[in-house]
Amino acid sequence: MMNDMLMDVVQYGTGKAATIGRDVAGKTGTTSDYKDAWFIGFTPDLVAGVWVGNDDASPMKKVTGGMLPAAIWKQFMGAALA
Repeated sequence: MMNDMLMDVVQYGTGKAATIGRDVAGKTGTTSDYKDAWFIGFTPDLVAGVWVGNDDASPMKKVTGGMLPAAIWKQFMGAALA
């Protein structure tokens, strides 16, 4: 049940940017002040997480976990699983 919910995040929810053409499950996250954003995802073969934020803890320009972190994760996983 938990895997199904996390797969839905990527298939239908905030993690769509992490779609890589195979089974993927994950979770996006964003702090309410946009200081941190992340995507943690996994396939049957590999788990990886991406965090983005500013070194000085200043807010980002409305970056959410389903945006830049998910896109970085997708690029990494595409290469890692090739």
